[in-house]
Amino acid sequence: MRAHGLLGAAVSLLLVAGVVVGCSTDEPSRSGSTAPGVAATGEPPPLTGAPDPATVPPPIWQASLSGPDPLRNFRDTPYNNDGAPAPQLVDAPGVDGAKALEFTVPGGGRRSELEPNIKFYREGDEAWFGFAWNLPTDFPVNAEGWQVLAQWKNAGDGSPPIEIKVEGGQFKLDGGAGGDDPGGNYFSVPIGPALTGRQTDIVVHIVFSTDPQKASVDVWQNGQQRLTGYKPPGGTRYEGDDSYLKTGIYRDSAISQTASLFLVDARVAASYESASALVGPRG
Repeated sequence: MRAHGLLGAAVSLLLVAGVVVGCSTDEPSRSGSTAPGVAATGEPPPLTGAPDPATVPPPIWQASLSGPDPLRNFRDTPYNNDGAPAPQLVDAPGVDGAKALEFTVPGGGRRSELEPNIKFYREGDEAWFGFAWNLPTDFPVNAEGWQVLAQWKNAGDGSPPIEIKVEGGQFKLDGGAGGDDPGGNYFSVPIGPALTGRQTDIVVHIVFSTDPQKASVDVWQNGQQRLTGYKPPGGTRYEGDDSYLKTGIYRDSAISQTASLFLVDARVAASYESASALVGPRG
């Protein structure tokens, strides 16, 4: 059963050296061949009950949007607003008593993102990430161009090894367009329909490695596993570059439509159960 309140997460503040980290300039092309044989098909299940946070291990990190300072668990990174305003705290759509962060990027804008105040990920690290997203009815899910909602960004410039994007009416697992071999390592795998006017829960489990045989990604949509043990051709991190999480909207500036996104909850955890205990409507 879902909880309508957010649990506070006691997270130590991290010092970020410089603002160059995460400030990508021109992005390599995110277009390419879709990986064969792993696409999940059919409608995702309806959003129903998620675990009660009181019954699962506490997360490593949570957005914790209640209280006077809703951004206290995120780094202060004003450079993550490019052609767009900073996110705003609003009432969560469809969830009584809960708050959400609303990200808005106007036509021609580039990004409105936040960085959770968590560690960078290195070779062999493993974690589960939960996102409760609500795409408004006017979100341009079929826009011509890429729209990224979460990225496990490499510390250097260029496209990340792993990201979740909306494209062609689908949530997609995407990545590999940077690194040493963008042409050979790019992949784009459908997760499931990007439905508007309702909340969608996405949980991502990543084993971080440059070795494609050790790296893996699992993805759940609304509690149903959509990708199992997927192995990106170039691994889940780039050689010499640690990865860190960013979430919000980052997109092709050629898109002319305005896009808004509600982040109702986000969790980083050591298990699926903990990552999936997201705030949302009761089933």
